[in-house]
Amino acid sequence: MGFYATFPEGPILAAHRGRRELRPENTLCAFEAALGHCDLIELDVQLSRDREWIVCHDPTLERTTDVEKRYSGRFRPHRVIEHSFETLRSLDAGSWFLERDPFGALRSGKVRPEEIEALLPQRLPSLGETLHFGAERGIPLNVEIKDMPTCTAKEVVRSFLAELERTPHPPLLISSFNHRYLRRLHQEAPNLSLAALVEAVHPPRLPAYLQALGVEAYHVDLPLAATTPVELLAAHGISCGIYVVDDPQERKAWERKGFRLFFADRL
Repeated sequence: MGFYATFPEGPILAAHRGRRELRPENTLCAFEAALGHCDLIELDVQLSRDREWIVCHDPTLERTTDVEKRYSGRFRPHRVIEHSFETLRSLDAGSWFLERDPFGALRSGKVRPEEIEALLPQRLPSLGETLHFGAERGIPLNVEIKDMPTCTAKEVVRSFLAELERTPHPPLLISSFNHRYLRRLHQEAPNLSLAALVEAVHPPRLPAYLQALGVEAYHVDLPLAATTPVELLAAHGISCGIYVVDDPQERKAWERKGFRLFFADRL
């Protein structure tokens, strides 16, 4: 049974990087805050220098950690893959939210500063502890594997599958913009549920292309949604999702066009 089939009929709402409007994104407190407000949690993973999996969206650390304060003399940018797992885990991944208030939740009073302060320090989660979190809380996860140009697809996939094999986890959907990863994942673990991520332009001969990847889902950015052949893909057994759609009424409109999964920053 595929990932989409584990949900009741109707739209599926994904907390994009956790409940990132109200908590520092891609942290355990953001995932905790999303519980009860979504059907699944989306998160991003990449490898450290010593090839351990860490949860982080950006290829660099400046935006969502205190790396510049901790390592002010080092050459910038501070790339995730250039730091050891131990170093990555030592960083503060929460205080930046108080400084930047990315969605205006502090200014509007949705969140009080002391709520965030009580949660500090927040660390970059490992993939393993996030899988444990999902299993313990009973929340499905969409794990996006970020593109890592300095690693081979074989290395990425073998390392990722090894983590899944040794760690209890909830129902998973694995997605990536790097379709080489998806193709190899399907070859080595054909029972995994996979989703191809795309922005800006559709691949040519789309249904055949997606079937060759072995994916069950096609997730597009909002500007690409209007040209997505949702019905055609459904006829080939491929479900469609959109990122990011915060407005519930807008989600309903896209649902009527056949989209099923919606990623949201505001739940």
